[in-house]
Amino acid sequence: MTEREATAPAARILAVVMIPMIAALNYVGGVLVELTKAPIWGDTWATMLGTLISGLWVGAVGGFLYNIIMAFTVWGLPAWVWGTANIVVALITWICIRMGWDDLRRPWTLIPAFILFGPIYTVYTTMVSILIFGGGPLWKPLPAAIYAAVLKSTGNFWLANYVQNLSTEIPDKWISYIISLLIVSRVPRRFILVRR
Repeated sequence: MTEREATAPAARILAVVMIPMIAALNYVGGVLVELTKAPIWGDTWATMLGTLISGLWVGAVGGFLYNIIMAFTVWGLPAWVWGTANIVVALITWICIRMGWDDLRRPWTLIPAFILFGPIYTVYTTMVSILIFGGGPLWKPLPAAIYAAVLKSTGNFWLANYVQNLSTEIPDKWISYIISLLIVSRVPRRFILVRR
């Protein structure tokens, strides 16, 4: 029996435990961002971490669970839709793993990940924001000011929503991805289910 086979049950238990842990850690991240009034979200980093450690489905389910809990307790029921954004974050993270865009020792490999997590992911969040919630300025002051400036200068509602979302999603997802990669680099290999 190899060392990997011997530790497989422990890693599978970790995968099951990761689901509520992802939800809890996303919550902690979101609360810290709110306390510091940062112009980012801070509530998807654990989805990335869970995906890097335990795979696509664990990250997606844990991230979605976070949004369901928030919809039932704080945000209101329609906000469950944002759980799909956490599923997209898990999918992008999984793509990055498969493509080798997850190596901090070779930072140039992170560039495609940053493109996926920045301008491309933001198309999705902008569509959800407009098509489900009607769009408009975010409640955070900096993105709201960016929205107003873009809308005033271009008159383009879609562009104003997209650019305001870029202003939050790019720093949020890039910082979250780097933090997740730093943490996973410290996790013993025997607990990582994802094959690289």
